[in-house]
Amino acid sequence: MSYAAPAEQPGTRPRRSVSVPSLIVAAGFALFFGWDLVEAIANLVALLAFASAAGHPLNSYAWLVLGSAILVPPAAFLVSLLIGWRRKPVLLAVSLAAGLGATACLGLTLEALLRS
Repeated sequence: MSYAAPAEQPGTRPRRSVSVPSLIVAAGFALFFGWDLVEAIANLVALLAFASAAGHPLNSYAWLVLGSAILVPPAAFLVSLLIGWRRKPVLLAVSLAAGLGATACLGLTLEALLRS
């Protein structure tokens, strides 16, 4: 008795394995997203030190804006990665570049909101 492999059902695509170029693209962009995260954490630490030196604690608005700035880079990286992961490395890079641009825009917007 021989067993035959099950036939593929029409309309289904075979799963694509993880490719090394996709991993390299994701790792390269992870450095840039990580840099944005480090900047957001550094802003929080610097403003906490400044507020402490001035003798005034940060208000809830400042915490909300600074907390949002910390959450944006990892969230944008994950969303961009989910959107582009099953595609070719070039399209993954485009997805991650768009996510990085959105992160930069949101980071600058949050910084402007904090200064106002």
